[in-house]
Amino acid sequence: MVERSQNRITRIHMLASNAYVVANGKQAILIDCGMKKRGKKILAALARMQLSPRDIQLIILTHTHYDHAGSIKALQGITNAKILVHKAEASCLAQGYCAFPKGTMWFPKIMSAIGRALNKWVGRYAAVAPDIAIAKRFDLQAYGIDGYILPTPGHTAGSLSVVIEKDHAIVGDTLFNIFKHSVFPPYANDQKRLLKSWKQLLEIGCKNFYPGHGKPFTRERLQKTYAEKKK
Repeated sequence: MVERSQNRITRIHMLASNAYVVANGKQAILIDCGMKKRGKKILAALARMQLSPRDIQLIILTHTHYDHAGSIKALQGITNAKILVHKAEASCLAQGYCAFPKGTMWFPKIMSAIGRALNKWVGRYAAVAPDIAIAKRFDLQAYGIDGYILPTPGHTAGSLSVVIEKDHAIVGDTLFNIFKHSVFPPYANDQKRLLKSWKQLLEIGCKNFYPGHGKPFTRERLQKTYAEKKK
């Protein structure tokens, strides 16, 4: 069972992916924003949380694939929030395109090849120049949130995770919860580096994980998959 956080963590199911709002009273950050034309779902979720768009002070992109960054331009205009991304993917965001990742299993490998061929058309979104580009841990205290952002490369070179209260990690596509027996992502550009990022999250002591695809899950599920992949 996923434990509750003192900072309110709200998952917003964006159909193709998840977005998350982390709020401490009226101070809030948004993590990922779904595909193009999905901004209204986030605005509706904010209303249910009794937050206004201008309460969002920072928008963090766990990475710059179209299903996580597609609505960034619209939400930037509505919220007036700062946009944060990893330095390795700042140029992707600035051009509104990030290449489709490699497959980690036989079927995703086929889909990856197809995706790479089509992604230049379907994977584009309105470009944004990031306000903040990081390459190391970034503290969130200035935004009223007890937590920090941590580079966790593997799915992409610039993948980020957001650690809240040392116990909760919002991880983008560093972890997937769409398979019954594994949380290993079907797509990752560097599988060895991905496992190092997993080890880092486990060593921090994170107990609950909030993926970009699928429902939140506990530490035990990650430990099981990590042990299997390290054999």
